[in-house]
Amino acid sequence: MTIRTIILSGLLLCGGLASGRDELSFKETVVPVKVAPDQDSITASFPFTNTSGTPVTISKIHVSCDCTTAGAKDNKLTYAPGESGVISAVMKTGNFSGTVDKDMMVHANGSAYKLVIRAQIPDIIRMEPRKLEWTRGEAPAPKTIKITISKELPVNLTTVDLTGDAFDYEPVTVKKGREYKIIVTPKSTAKPAFNTIWVRTDSTVPRYKRQMGFLAIKEN
Repeated sequence: MTIRTIILSGLLLCGGLASGRDELSFKETVVPVKVAPDQDSITASFPFTNTSGTPVTISKIHVSCDCTTAGAKDNKLTYAPGESGVISAVMKTGNFSGTVDKDMMVHANGSAYKLVIRAQIPDIIRMEPRKLEWTRGEAPAPKTIKITISKELPVNLTTVDLTGDAFDYEPVTVKKGREYKIIVTPKSTAKPAFNTIWVRTDSTVPRYKRQMGFLAIKEN
């Protein structure tokens, strides 16, 4: 392989976010959006310009999740050279928390452009750890899940439920509305088991109404 061939191959591999000819130039391909604790949807805008010398037509916008919809502003699909437009996307925040990326692919004139909404959703309720594990045959000693609640949204723990019967558990209030713990003890570690623990709260915001943790007795 000649040096010229190697250079050309490298240029093809380093085509960036677009495949095919790079005709649409986006101001940003990743748009961060801060989400309020009670916000159930967000909107992100991706301005672009046709930087080619020919008209460009958007043929399809494919989203990666049912929670997201996207489209061109005013349903305009064809853009003349030098003309600008906007792709708008709406994401339902659902039960997500923390930093969540949802991407979409914009297809136009044989090229594909990846755009990302980066939702920053307050992690109001934290379970640490979210999974407790024991090894089969070890002493069935108690372990603790710590639950802390942010000051951004007043929330109280109301009930703790277990799906399964391999563990005993005791909810403890450390500081009402701010800190709780769940002390979990296996009834036996003689055989593998997997149970789910549900923490329910009095929050009116759906994603903070309940949190899920996992309890497991695993093989050696």
